[in-house]
Amino acid sequence: MKKMIFVCLLVMGFVATANAQDPAAPPAPVQSFKAGGVAIAIPPPVPDMREVGYDNREFMEVIVPAVNRLIAGFVLEKDLPKIRRGSDRMMTKYALVEVPRRGEYLDCSAANFKEVTAGVKRQFGDVLSSSVKKVEDEFNQRMKSLHLDQARLSIGKPISLGCLFSKPDAYAFGMVSSFSMGGKTAKMVMGCCMLRARQKILFAYLYAQYKDKSTIQWIRQTSESWADAILKANQSPAK
Repeated sequence: MKKMIFVCLLVMGFVATANAQDPAAPPAPVQSFKAGGVAIAIPPPVPDMREVGYDNREFMEVIVPAVNRLIAGFVLEKDLPKIRRGSDRMMTKYALVEVPRRGEYLDCSAANFKEVTAGVKRQFGDVLSSSVKKVEDEFNQRMKSLHLDQARLSIGKPISLGCLFSKPDAYAFGMVSSFSMGGKTAKMVMGCCMLRARQKILFAYLYAQYKDKSTIQWIRQTSESWADAILKANQSPAK
C-alpha cells in the first residue's frame, strides 16, 4: 500500500541514499499554491528539491495534523520517482508547507503575527511537548482507523534546539527527536518556521535524518534561507 510505504519512510528507517546536495542542480521554477484563496509563491528549500505534485501530495498528508492543510511537499529530485512508483526506498530529507485550517481565510497583520510568535516564545516548552504528544496520538488513531495497528508510532522526548532565527515575518524553532515503529528507530532533525506571506500564516517544516552536528547546522541555515526566499517571492511589487 502506497500510503503505508510512505509512513515507513518517515518514521522507521530513513536509510541514507546520498545525503549531500548536488550543487550543480538547476533551480526549480517557483510554483504558487492557494492558501485562503490567495496564490502564494513557494520556492523549493534547496535547488535539488522538487514539489511532489497534486497527485502525490496525498501520499504525504498522513503525517499532517488534522488542524492543518498541506499545500506543498518537497523531496529531493532523485527521490521523486520513488514516490510516484511507491518504492520502499527511504528518504533522508523532505519538507512540508501547511496552513492552519481555522485561520486559512483570515488575514494576519504584522501586529497579529508579532502577538502569535510572542505567545510561542513564552510557552515554547509546553507547546513543543504538547504538539509532539498530539502528533503521536493523532497518527496512531489514523493508523487504527485504517486497520494498520502494526504501524503504531512512538516519538521520543524531543530535544529542543530553541529559536533558529526570528524576523518580523518569520520565526523558527528546531528540535531533534527519535521515532520508533516496528522495533526500528530513526533520529530526525526538524526546523519549523512560522511565516507571514501575503497576509497569510504558513508553517514551513524542513526535516533531515540526523547524521552529526552538521545536520543541525544544515537545518538552521537552510530553514532561514528558505524562509527568506519565500518572503522575497511574495513581496508586493513596488508602486
